[in-house]
Parts: sequence; C-alpha cells; structure tokens
Amino acid sequence: MINLKKMKAAIRCATLCLFATLAAVAPARAQAGAAPADTSQAPKDPLALGNKLYEKGDYLAAAEQYRLVALKGKISINRAFAWFNLGNCHVQTKAYNKAIVAYRRSLEEAPTFTRAWLTLGDVYAFMGAVGDAFPCYRRALEIDGPNMRAYQMLGELSLQAGDVPEALQNFDAALKIDPDQADIYLAMAEANARIRDYEAAEKVMEDALLIIPLPGADLYFYLGQLYELGGNDRKAVRAYEDGLVIDPKRSEYYMRIAALHEKKGDDFLALLALENAVKAGIKKPEIRLKRGTLFFAQGRYDRALEEFKAAYALGSLQGRSGVENVAAVYFNKGDHKKADEVLRGLGD
Repeated sequence: MINLKKMKAAIRCATLCLFATLAAVAPARAQAGAAPADTSQAPKDPLALGNKLYEKGDYLAAAEQYRLVALKGKISINRAFAWFNLGNCHVQTKAYNKAIVAYRRSLEEAPTFTRAWLTLGDVYAFMGAVGDAFPCYRRALEIDGPNMRAYQMLGELSLQAGDVPEALQNFDAALKIDPDQADIYLAMAEANARIRDYEAAEKVMEDALLIIPLPGADLYFYLGQLYELGGNDRKAVRAYEDGLVIDPKRSEYYMRIAALHEKKGDDFLALLALENAVKAGIKKPEIRLKRGTLFFAQGRYDRALEEFKAAYALGSLQGRSGVENVAAVYFNKGDHKKADEVLRGLGD
C-alpha cells in the first residue's frame, strides 16, 4: 500500500526537526559598540566569550556566560541576545522547556526580535504544541512582513491540524518568496493527496520538477506514487524510471516498476526492469526471487533455477523453496535424474 505521508517524511528534511540547526548555528551578537566581539581584546566580556564557547560546541559553558549577561547586563538588546543564545544552548542539550523560558525572556527584552519569535515557534512545533506555535509565526510576519520559513511552518501546522485550504495558502505564499524549495512542493502535494485531489497533487510535483534547477530522485519517485494513486500506471513507470536515472540503487522502485508491468500482463517488461536492477549492482534477494518466480510462471525452469539459486545465495529461504519447486517439476515430469541434480545444487 502506498503511504504518501510516510514517504514524504522519509524524503524531505523534516522541518520540525531542523529548528536546532536554524536557531543555533550562529548565536546572536552583541550590539555594535557596546561590547567587542573579539575575546582576545575583551576576555572578560561574557557575551562574546559565550559565543566563542558556543561555536566550539561547549554549550554548558556557553550557557553560563550567557546567563551572566541575561541577568546582569546593562544593555537591553544584549540581554535579549543573551537570553536568545541561552535558549539555543538549551535546545542543543534538549532542555526544550528551559529553551522556551529563555526565548520568552528574550522577547520581553526585545518584543520585535523576529528571530526569537521564529525559533520559539519551532520549539513549540517540535514539542507538538501547535496552538502555541501558530501565534509565534504570525507575530514574526506582523513584524517583518513576508517570511518563507514562517509561511512554511504555518502551512505544516495547518496540515497537522487538518486545515488543508489554510495549509495550501501558506505553502503558496512561501513558494512565492522562494520557488526552489522541494520540501514545500512535497508538502503541497501531500495536502492535495489528503483530500484525494491527486490531479492537483501531480500538478504540484510536475511544476516542482520544472522549476527546481536540480531536482532529486525522490521527487520523481514521489510523483510516481501520486500517478499510481491516480490510476495512471504508465506515467508512474516513467516517473520511477526518471528517478532511477538519478539514483539507480533504489531497489524498491525496480520492484514497483516490475509490479506495474506484471499487473498489465507484461512479464517481459517486468523481467527487463528487474534485470536493470541486477545490472545496477543491486544484490537484494527479492530482486532475484521475483525474477525466478516470473521465469517459473513462463515455464522457463532453467532460468528460474538460476535466479532462485542466486536468491538463496543472498540469504533468502524462499530462494531455496524455489529451487525445490523446480526440482519437483522435473520429478513430476519423470526426469528424476534432473530433479536430483537440482537438489544437489543446494549443497546439503
């Protein structure tokens, strides 16, 4: 069964899990002129020292420096930065409730600090507090105007809440700012698929493949699954094949192509798809087992035997059963010598 939501989650960078990177890679800096950023010139400046420690990955030590500024700093904006950076430290150490407190304290010092609103929203979203996350992103939009990340996250949260029209509106707004975001196209396609509008979902992905400069294989694979759900097997095969040109090691899509051909009675094309998998260097027993099954159904027992043996050598007990089935065919035909020869090939 095709599970588009599961596949999308596997394909794209999970937006809700990226907040730590987005928030914490670069700490907020001290106000210009208020405190030098070079710790060699101002070794006692705790905000600058905290930033150095943070960049080295020493989050506990950095947190202590930020806490000094947050509690005792004389400049409001620097206290805002210190609380924000302290929140980032808590995110890095997975102390998410403490992070929320720190980001809120940052916003008390600087209510229009957009980065803090966005990051606070990310933490709430990650923790599943959708109702708390929504106003954070909306506030960021009120302060700074259109923001791709805010729109994307509002779309994600709306989708989680089951409000597909609201999700699509926000995703569309995000793409108007940055039309090259594969994640957003995938999310829009999922939103349309949820209401079974597969034609609209297909159109979203087709547009993505035209707009994104170097689309990845997974976009083609996702589109193929949409075509399958929409009942267009021919287009699905073509999309899977396009994806395999980019990433030829994805064995599951050779199997899916073979299944679509087999469904239409095109066993030759199914065998060809599986042969392409073997040629691509894929050593998966299910590939050889399926080839053996198709050859067996055609009465091509020598070829079936070859494939079943290959599957068995790759660890498939079903491959052994396939070899035994071939032996049974010869035995039932009266060729006991051939049957014994086949069984001897099992090596035990």
